[in-house]
Amino acid sequence: NKDNIIYTNVLGIDNLARYCKKTGAKLIHFSSVSIYGNSYYGLSKRIGEDLIRFWNPVDWVILRLTNVYQPQGTGDSPACRFSRGEKEVWGDGEHIKDHLHISDVLSAVELAIKNNWTGEINLSSGVSATLNQVFERLGKGQPIYLKDKKPSMEVSQLDNKKALKLGWFPTWNIFDESIKNSL
Repeated sequence: NKDNIIYTNVLGIDNLARYCKKTGAKLIHFSSVSIYGNSYYGLSKRIGEDLIRFWNPVDWVILRLTNVYQPQGTGDSPACRFSRGEKEVWGDGEHIKDHLHISDVLSAVELAIKNNWTGEINLSSGVSATLNQVFERLGKGQPIYLKDKKPSMEVSQLDNKKALKLGWFPTWNIFDESIKNSL
């Protein structure tokens, strides 16, 4: 729903950035790889990032995430959806995505607070897979291809060199054997 996207990613961030500027609280914002794509969601995330820079709270960091997945398959990432038994794959399934485990996101947040990270920082596992590969690993049965639905990005990856230099390292990737058991 476009209204909810604007309400959360633009108006919500505008209010939060102004509040953090006023109170001096650290702002840790979760952004998305989608800012590099061509979608309404990505546009709203770019505007949210611009609002943070516009209000310039005293202490802020923007963590740009790839597709986050977590235990028990809760969430919207393809890995989570496929592990729950969903079968829909947009397009031909050959577009590439990097998937990031929630535990790696949490370790980045801990480091961001502990070491006072600032600016924009990309977080990714550094290991990408096509949606067909993710479905093959985690899905059940045969995928249902929605050929008329095209992904907003053919390649969804982030360069996480800055995060690595700051001491953060991803510990999971979509090809780890333990992933099947955690979803």
